[in-house]
Amino acid sequence: MDVESARMQISEGAPVVKWLQDLRLTTESECMSILQGKSVAKESLSIDSKVLYTKKLKDGIDTIRNRAQVANNELSKMLRKLEKSRWKHMKSSGLWLTHHLRNLLHEINSQIPDPPMKVYTEEESVLSQCAHLVQITENLTEEMMTGSDKKYLLDSLTKLGQSVSSLVDMVLSVQVQVLLETLDSRVSSTHCLTSTVGHLINLGLEGEYMCYIIAREGGIHKLFDLCREEILEVVRAQSLRAIATLCCVSKSIIELEESNGVECLSDILGADRYTEMVRSEAAGVVAQITSPNLDHYQHISGFIEHMEDLVRSLTGLCLNASSHEVFLLGAAAIANITFMDPLSSDYLLQYHTVMVLVESCTLHKADSLFAKDQIVTVLANMAQSTSCFTDIVDNEGLSLLVNFLNIRPNAKLTEAELAACERVHQKSAIALTRLAKDPPNAQSIVSKGGMQRLVQLCKDSGARNGSDVVLVASLAALRKLVSVCGEGPLSTPDIRQLVHPKIMDSYLMCSKHNESFV
Repeated sequence: MDVESARMQISEGAPVVKWLQDLRLTTESECMSILQGKSVAKESLSIDSKVLYTKKLKDGIDTIRNRAQVANNELSKMLRKLEKSRWKHMKSSGLWLTHHLRNLLHEINSQIPDPPMKVYTEEESVLSQCAHLVQITENLTEEMMTGSDKKYLLDSLTKLGQSVSSLVDMVLSVQVQVLLETLDSRVSSTHCLTSTVGHLINLGLEGEYMCYIIAREGGIHKLFDLCREEILEVVRAQSLRAIATLCCVSKSIIELEESNGVECLSDILGADRYTEMVRSEAAGVVAQITSPNLDHYQHISGFIEHMEDLVRSLTGLCLNASSHEVFLLGAAAIANITFMDPLSSDYLLQYHTVMVLVESCTLHKADSLFAKDQIVTVLANMAQSTSCFTDIVDNEGLSLLVNFLNIRPNAKLTEAELAACERVHQKSAIALTRLAKDPPNAQSIVSKGGMQRLVQLCKDSGARNGSDVVLVASLAALRKLVSVCGEGPLSTPDIRQLVHPKIMDSYLMCSKHNESFV
């Protein structure tokens, strides 16, 4: 039978047509049952259970830390009562402390049913000391307390506190180790990897102590291993963000060095195959580990060897940045690199970094005060070397610095933005002071209105948001301009008042702290 004949038969048979129409909307339960039994569903269930497992681990860590904090608070209260000799409260305080410690131990045992021997031993030690504490405070009276008794109780509480801290450290280490074991792309799905890395970021944001534990247990190594694997970009980007979060303690920096982290970051920043999102996160790590604000600020192993590649790649990232956020990360990394080694200035000249940064201000990539803070940091640090003067001047760096001086703080700015505004004023004045060593530069600064603005920043506390560091930098810049250009036609009563006295006298005259107590 040909196709045309079949169509004629269907058109002639209305019941058949109706049946065919209804068939499209019909689902057989047997088919659904078979589909539900396929292995795909089992795999999904397995993946979801692993994600839930990592969440349970994170929640368990948080619960243990909270329980430990409650116990530590109670211990601190008891120590304060002991210091004030409030003997009648010692018994109740001792009972409350042991109650909270037993809750902590119960939570630990529920989280780790089969603990390592060292954890079990420390738990037994804490329990023993709790029993001893209750025994000491049970029949304690003011008449019984002598100097030696007070010292004995103090030593007992101190030893108990140390044992609790040691136990919590062991337990958190065990939990973090288990969490880090899921950072294996061979056995964990993308969903599970992103979930685990997200938990590590959240733990790192809770404080330096957790950053230290994660680094100590090999978290930095694991995260860099993920970055080197062929995984989804979102996992690589998130891993880099986790590294940046954790690298606020010296232990993390040491682990980064041992993992050849600088080489890995340099490779990622210089590879076009990685997305802008991934490269911007790598820039964030560079900015973090080179931050001069860190207590453990130091030269990092492998950094000098890769400095040229880093400067070239970060300059390219700023040049092609598609958003303010990406530009800010790249500029912050470059700014911090300029603090690391004077050699960085040569690479900044070689790869036209000043031109890229100055032009970004006209392209609205650097509209925020935070971005301007990074740009002026680069210019101020480069201005330390006279070999950089020409590059800064030729790329309109002088005009930009004077424009930065003219930024006005106002009530609409947040506290963080006001602080950034003060830094921009201070660093602009410092950069102009250094550039003014060259007479043509000094004359150019004056002709662009830089001197008048410096006078205003000195005389008007509101113009500098009451900042004394801006005042000192402005006084230094003003005096340098006058010393290079001479007073002559520039001399006005305001300028003479600021440059003729000793700088300390000028500072006291303009400072907001110049108060009379007579």
